[in-house]
Amino acid sequence: MRALIRPDVDWPHDVEVADSSPCRATDELAERLDVEPGTVLQRQVVECLDPGGRSAMLVTSWWPGRRRPHHDYVAEIDVIALDADQAHALGLTVDTAAYRLLRTRIDTAGRPVETADLILPMDRWTIRL
Repeated sequence: MRALIRPDVDWPHDVEVADSSPCRATDELAERLDVEPGTVLQRQVVECLDPGGRSAMLVTSWWPGRRRPHHDYVAEIDVIALDADQAHALGLTVDTAAYRLLRTRIDTAGRPVETADLILPMDRWTIRL
C-alpha cells in the first residue's frame, strides 16, 4: 500500500506513455483550464509503474498550447468506477472503485496551465494530504 502525500511531485519510477494526442476541451476541461469548450488541448495518458513493474496509477494530463511552468496547484478527490480502458491498464475489473484526484497546476497569476486526472486504485493507495 502506498500513500499519496504530494500529488504534484514527479513519479520516481518507470512510466509508460499510453497516448499522446490532441483533443478538444469538453465543458468540464474547459472550466478546469479556463478556456472555451472545443479548444484544442494537448493530452497525455501515462501509466506509472511501481518498482516491481506493476501498474500503480494512471495520469491523464491536458494543457492548451505548449506546456508552461507552474507555481502551485489545487487538488480535489472523488471516487469513480473504472471504465474498461482504466481497468485493463490497472489489471482490475470494470466498475472497480478508485480514487480520482483532479489536479490543476496554476501559474504565478493564479491561471490554470495544466489539469490532470490521477486514477489511483483503492487497493494500492491511501490519500494523505
